[in-house]
Amino acid sequence: MRTEDVLGLALELADVADGLTSSAFGRVVDVRRKADGSEVTAVDVAVEAALRERILAAFPDHLVLGEEDGWGDADVSRRQGVPVWTIDPIDGTTNFVAGNPIFATLIACSVDGRDLVGVVSAPALGSRWDGVVGQGARQDGRPVQVSDVDRLVDAEVSVGGFHDIEDRTPGLLAALAHGTRRQRGYGDFWAYCLLAAGSTDAVLEARLNAWDLAAVRAVVEAAGGRVTDLDGLDRSDGGSAAATNGALHDELLALIAAHRRG
Repeated sequence: MRTEDVLGLALELADVADGLTSSAFGRVVDVRRKADGSEVTAVDVAVEAALRERILAAFPDHLVLGEEDGWGDADVSRRQGVPVWTIDPIDGTTNFVAGNPIFATLIACSVDGRDLVGVVSAPALGSRWDGVVGQGARQDGRPVQVSDVDRLVDAEVSVGGFHDIEDRTPGLLAALAHGTRRQRGYGDFWAYCLLAAGSTDAVLEARLNAWDLAAVRAVVEAAGGRVTDLDGLDRSDGGSAAATNGALHDELLALIAAHRRG
């Protein structure tokens, strides 16, 4: 697999997605609730279907995992060594429906759990991030990299889903409030993109899915950062995320471990 070919297609897919989401933004009416309580629109479904079709036309032997249609009808038993595309057609659907511009299409390509290529396209913000691990990350074509802050006490930390974090790691939010320079909740993809660009230093989420994380993980790591789950495992399908500029990672994981329930 040539990463330049994968990145080229991922950028083309982002153009397709931007066209669909931009044309519907501000006038979404077809909203329903999924079994997990999250919102979905016809635009989510249309974007995923369009991207899935183009990926399989270009790479028939690859696999596609999407938020709305899962693995489709693919034989996932053949995943070992096979490139897997992971798609979140609209990350931040609640924002999208409400007219909040913080939403994006997330596109990743991974092999054996290693997220290698990521594209995050946020048309209402007028910005796009992409990264290839080992080759660097960009925002709107300009190279970006993580910050060099090396102590939590000097760091800005973004947290998502306060209830989820408190439920899994009681007291961690208070420890971060007193033990870091600044605390924010940028939310969804945006926090990770700010991390990749050096504008924040760490991100914590206690509940998310692989399609929420794979693309932003690739971008952050391409920018020199590190992303694990809250247990410190290098994966994007662990249901949680601790993302940092790398220099802060061990200190943050130690703080998380000190507050882990049980």
